[in-house]
Amino acid sequence: MVDINKITLKNNAMFNIVMRREKLCKMCLERILNKRITRITYPESEKVIDIDFDSKSIRLDVYCQDEDTTYDIELQNGIEDDLAKRSRYYQDLIDLDLIDKGSDYKELKNSIVIFICTFDLFGKGRHLYTFENLCLQDRDISLGDKTSKIFLNTKGTLDDIPIPLRNFLNYIDSGEITDEYTKELNDTVIEVRRDKRWRGKIMTLEEYAQQKAKQAAKVAREEGINAVNTLYSNLIADGREDDMKKALSDEEFRESLFKEYNINA
Repeated sequence: MVDINKITLKNNAMFNIVMRREKLCKMCLERILNKRITRITYPESEKVIDIDFDSKSIRLDVYCQDEDTTYDIELQNGIEDDLAKRSRYYQDLIDLDLIDKGSDYKELKNSIVIFICTFDLFGKGRHLYTFENLCLQDRDISLGDKTSKIFLNTKGTLDDIPIPLRNFLNYIDSGEITDEYTKELNDTVIEVRRDKRWRGKIMTLEEYAQQKAKQAAKVAREEGINAVNTLYSNLIADGREDDMKKALSDEEFRESLFKEYNINA
């Protein structure tokens, strides 16, 4: 059973609900981008982009815009190998969706896709990784396509960002309140927990996520066991059963094998 009082801003559903507060979302963007934003609007309450029947539809966590920029903010808790390509796909579909609504490509706004990650996707210790299209031969030349992809890391170790952004990332990671903004975020989280309109939705989504995680772990374990059995059968077929038994008696080898094939030793 999910304990609603333990749900924090690190939870995707909670993050989405809290960031529907225009003031909090605007302050979040201001800290990430280190610039002043006059106001933001939400084109739709829950943005789903599905270009056609051949496309993979996406549901954006927080989709908003100001006078000249469209923002997509995604909270990412689990490490996924395809995260960089997913950011590309999101940005492409956002542009296609805007054009589909009648905009000419010359009128496309700046587009910024932001992933707030609770892990270091690139392993360099940075809190902030920003990507834009530059010329490889001369990095002073920007393509000027008005697109950016930003990956934030709540577990960064370098002194590479302003204190307000660091406070925000620390709050997501640990719940530590260090300034007025993180206090307001925390107050809103508590408010949402107490709101009957949201309690059921958050708990249902969290239970569903836990169920899916258990199913994925079970499938991975079964696949791992099948892979080891196949390996064992191949070694027997090659007359190397003794080699396999000897290897499995080595604790370090056994642990590395089980880790590779997602099996709990």
